[in-house]
This record gives sequence, structure tokens and C-alpha cells, in this order.
Amino acid sequence: MTRSFFLENLGCAKNQVDAEIMIAALEDSGWRRCDETDEAAVILVNTCGFIGPAKQESIDVALGFLSAFPEARVVMAGCLSQRYPDDLASEIPELAGVFGNRAPARIVELLESITADTAQAPDNSQAPDTGPQVLVPTAGRGGTLGLESARRSSLLSLPGSAYVKVSEGCDNRCAFCAIPLIRGRSRSKPIEAVLGEIDALLDRGIREINLVAQDLASYGRDQPGSSPQELLRAVSRRQGQFWVRLLYVYPDHFPDSFFPLLQADSRLLPYFDVPFQHASASVLRRMGRPGSAGGYLALLRRIRTALPDAVIRSTFLVGFLGESEDDFRELLRFQEQAGLDWLGVFPYSPEEGTPAMRGDPPLDVSPALASRRAAEIERRQREITHARMERFVGRELDVLVEERVPGEPLAIGRCYAQAPEVDGSVVVNAPEGSLEPGSFVRCRIIRRNGLDLEAVPL
Repeated sequence: MTRSFFLENLGCAKNQVDAEIMIAALEDSGWRRCDETDEAAVILVNTCGFIGPAKQESIDVALGFLSAFPEARVVMAGCLSQRYPDDLASEIPELAGVFGNRAPARIVELLESITADTAQAPDNSQAPDTGPQVLVPTAGRGGTLGLESARRSSLLSLPGSAYVKVSEGCDNRCAFCAIPLIRGRSRSKPIEAVLGEIDALLDRGIREINLVAQDLASYGRDQPGSSPQELLRAVSRRQGQFWVRLLYVYPDHFPDSFFPLLQADSRLLPYFDVPFQHASASVLRRMGRPGSAGGYLALLRRIRTALPDAVIRSTFLVGFLGESEDDFRELLRFQEQAGLDWLGVFPYSPEEGTPAMRGDPPLDVSPALASRRAAEIERRQREITHARMERFVGRELDVLVEERVPGEPLAIGRCYAQAPEVDGSVVVNAPEGSLEPGSFVRCRIIRRNGLDLEAVPL
């Protein structure tokens, strides 16, 4: 069996970081990463297990690879594998392996074992018929639980941009959320380790650092002398032109001490992803969250007063247990009053093992009704986002170029108001080949086109 692999990554930014660590660990051990699936001896599917549709997508992708590439060894890794290793191994016996997400660098151990089994098989194409091998570490080496390695030889992000995972897990215990079941309790990476990773990325030309955690406001609580403020101060002492974007900040922990730091250093972007989830007090209590519409609106006022250029993304969850029509209307009123720049909305997905599902409660909001409510919020948000983006027309902004449009005098990029992969883009009118992906260009925004902005270089 040749030591070659193809990796298909699904899910969130944290999954992407895990995938990049797996790639580096395998390449360091002599494995070759393939660009084409049919060239690989092993196909890794880095799965998502957050909500029902993501879980189904992960299973469908793995089954598709098993069907299309019968000679390859297919391994399911990531969140779904961490949560349901035995179920996957028993229900999809054609898999070569199942690998969790708590120590991504240990993927080498599993693939080396699979290689050994395949080499011993009579036809060198199939491992002995013993079912998938399962490796689901409960802790990374040294007890760091997935934070033990951050070296990444290849980046799966857009040009010039990279994610830096500063913590793992979550202690908030929202009733609907399976993240603590998948990634465990909150654990912070030491500031020195985060800074070392950032320095390495800056040295290789990365211009946008996206700090990711389940809750950045909780960073450092388990590390004496650490805090998100101390981390930002340390990053701000770095020289050069780069951006730092904060993803994600739990609204009920939002530290106003961020404001003077961002006021003092424009490289710390006034962009916040603050997942409000809902505005009805009764729904929020059932979700296990302490917030309220009034409190959230007050937070938005404080942010916008301190940072007039602030851009705020959020997430709403509709159709949660007991959400009445009045609750939904309250959420719509909050949406209008909040004037969020960007918003994602998801119908509730019941997840076994979460606090909300204890006692097997009845689902009193049908999936069809939850989907209709989500669609109404999306429809209303388009108009709000259009209005919010209009304020950038006529302004001069830095744009991080991501790609050139072949055969056209156009390039695609993002300004500070647009996070990678989830928000709109900036379309830059420039001579073909004149702008390099991964670089900054100063532009004037000349118009809004739907969710996107159009610009010309200065």
C-alpha cells in the first residue's frame, strides 16, 4: 500500500485547523498528500457532528467515497467520529478506520496501523476482515486535549488568511448544544503557544489572523495570568501590516475592556461574531442562557458607541422547544432593532445527550414550521444587511485579495467588514493580473451590489 492520502474537510473553522494539523503530521511521517482522490491509498473525511444535517452530510460523503473508490481505504475523522465511534464502526464496517478529534496529530498512528494491516492482506488491497480500526484519544499528549500541536505545513484557508485556535471545548452548557459532548470542557492554549503560531503564520506571509474559540471571552480562565485582553495586547506588539479578527464572543461574557485595545490598534478589527441565538427571555432560559433582548441591545449600543465602525455578525436558532408565535415575533422585533450587519439562522436540531433532550421532551415546533421561521428571518435580514453595507460606499478601505477572475479585469477580496467564507465579498475592478492573491490593496468602494461591494484600487 502506498503512503498517500486525500483529505476532505467538512465543518467549521476548528475542523479546518484540525485538518491542517493532520496533514502536517502525516507529511512529517513520510505520507504524500494527493490533490486528486483517485490517486490516494487512504481517503480521510474530517467530519462535522454539530447538528443533524451536518452529521448526515458527513455520512453521505464517506459512503460516496466508499462507493466511488473501492480500492481506497476510507477513514472517518473529526467531530462525528469523536461522538459516535462505535456506532460508525458497526454501521459502516467498510470503513478502514474511525478517528476522533481530541489529538489530531495522532492520525499517523491510525494510518500506520492500517498500512500494516493492508500490507499483510493476501491481495494488498483489502485489510483483514476485522472491521474498522478505532482510535479516539480522550486526551492529547501531555493532557493538552487537542492543543498539543499547531504546526501546519499546508493551509486550507483562503489566500492570506488563517485560523488560529486559541482554546478547545466549552463550559457554557447551552441546552441545545452538543459541542461540550464533542470537544469537552474549555481548555486554553498558553499565550506563548498562540503567539508562536501567529508569528509563524506572519512569517509565511499570512495577513489575516482569525482567532477562533467557542467563546473568546472565556479564554485564559484555566491559565493563570492569561486573558483575551492580555492575548490581544501581546499580538498588538507584533510589527507589520496584518489583521486580527475575533471569532466568537459569547454575548453574556462580552468584555468592554476590548474597546480601548481596538481603539488603539486598527489592526485589531472591530468585527465581532456574537451568537445571540434568541431574544425571548423564556426561550433563552430554556436554552440555558442568561441574556435578554434588552441586555443584548444595550451591548450593541456600547459596542457601536465605543467603535462606530463596528461590524457585528450573529446567529439565531429558531424552533427550539416551546418557542411560541409570540416568542418568534419578539425575535423578529429584536432583529429589526439590532440592525445586525450579518446574520445566520438555523432551525433547531434535537441532539441526543444535550440538556434539552433529557426526558425525551416532545418537539412542539415542527421542522416545517422552524424552517419557515428561518426563511422569514433570512428574507428580512437581506434588506437589513443591504442597508448596513451601504454605509461603506464612498469610503477608502484595505481589501485582502483572495483570487483573480480568469480572463476578466477583476479580483475578489474582502474588507474588514467581511469574515472569510460566511460574509460577502469585495469585487475589485483592476487590470488582469495586477493584484496578487494574499496581499492588501487600498481601494475606494464605489457601489453595493446585493451583499457584495464593488471597488477600484487607489
